[in-house]
Amino acid sequence: MPRAGQSMERSGRPEGFTLIELLVVISVIAVLMAVLMPALSRARKLGQSAVCQAHLRQWGTVFFLYTAENNGRFWTEHNVWQTGVEQGGWMPYLSRLYGDIDKFRVCPSANKLNGVAGGIGTTFQQWGPGPIMAAHRFGPDRSKNYGSYGINLWINSVDPPSTMGWRSQPNRQWKTSHVGRAAEIPMVADCTWFGTNPISPDDKSWANGGDPTPTRDWWEQKNPDEPGDWNWDMARLTIDRHGRGINVALMDGAARKVVLTDLWEYKWHREYKPVHDVEIAWLK
Repeated sequence: MPRAGQSMERSGRPEGFTLIELLVVISVIAVLMAVLMPALSRARKLGQSAVCQAHLRQWGTVFFLYTAENNGRFWTEHNVWQTGVEQGGWMPYLSRLYGDIDKFRVCPSANKLNGVAGGIGTTFQQWGPGPIMAAHRFGPDRSKNYGSYGINLWINSVDPPSTMGWRSQPNRQWKTSHVGRAAEIPMVADCTWFGTNPISPDDKSWANGGDPTPTRDWWEQKNPDEPGDWNWDMARLTIDRHGRGINVALMDGAARKVVLTDLWEYKWHREYKPVHDVEIAWLK
């Protein structure tokens, strides 16, 4: 029995955690993190894709506002090779209707520069605003020449027509939003350049215009300060930005995710022949 005034000594185990208990707690936390991190990563990517679709839906809305004010017609893309007028006028043309377009220039999944000053885009990097964009105009000054979306350059008019490339085939241009099968016509999408002109694989208008990227990291392997392979028009879209697909705004006003192999099923220009069951080796 303890003497009077003497407190009873604590019996049993000592205060605090033992080393084994701490190791057990750490192990449990590590297991939980291993389980939760992939789920959190998927949730983050889904959130980025949802924001991206919202951006494209906004662009699509402004496209329609423009055509509503211009008798259904899209703007004219000047032939830079003959006129000397800077190309890529779609953002300036729409900015009056759009207001502050900077926040809608880039997909949240591709909001970083490719290189110190910026160059051609990649799967998760924007295009511009570096010296590579010197002949383009996407804002009031060169610092605005950037983005991670590209338009379907078949939707607008071209003036004057060229003697080579997509600018030499005005019969393929949509020129107006007053067309049928609007749900099959892409207007703007995730892209490694400011625009693109896909053709069918069997269309020999120019080499590689209907081919996908040869590898998943094909654009990442390019020098961001070089123009790149301009003829690879469909390849500018075949990037694994949103889980085997990209987001696309269509002429019917919808914006949705499109699996990369389904891109060939859309009606890119007036003479485009949709192709089904396209295979991309690196997606398997």
